[in-house]
Amino acid sequence: MLRGLLILLIFQCLGEIIKSTTQLFLPGPVIGMLLLLIALSLRGQSVPLQLSKSSQLLIRYLPLMFLPPAVGIFFLGEAFNDQWPAIIGALLIGTFLSLLFNILLMQYLSRKSP
Repeated sequence: MLRGLLILLIFQCLGEIIKSTTQLFLPGPVIGMLLLLIALSLRGQSVPLQLSKSSQLLIRYLPLMFLPPAVGIFFLGEAFNDQWPAIIGALLIGTFLSLLFNILLMQYLSRKSP
């Protein structure tokens, strides 16, 4: 499992290096995950077991990553009193676009696999 975490950290660092040298608008971890996707696609086999175990462990604790921003918004309620329509709109539109993208991706991938 340590090897899988190391692989994830290496790709995250590569993404940060690419972001800092090219001044791309994407965050470094996103660039790193795209590089990891490309590397796994070129590999052509299934995901290595260590990487799979590490990523499943991180996904299990993913809701904890959203807790601090939610608490921050809760305690800064006075500053956001006039911003709630924009926040709710952004959440609804973002959720809808995310669901739409996932539906289209699943349809594409289900047609591609036998």
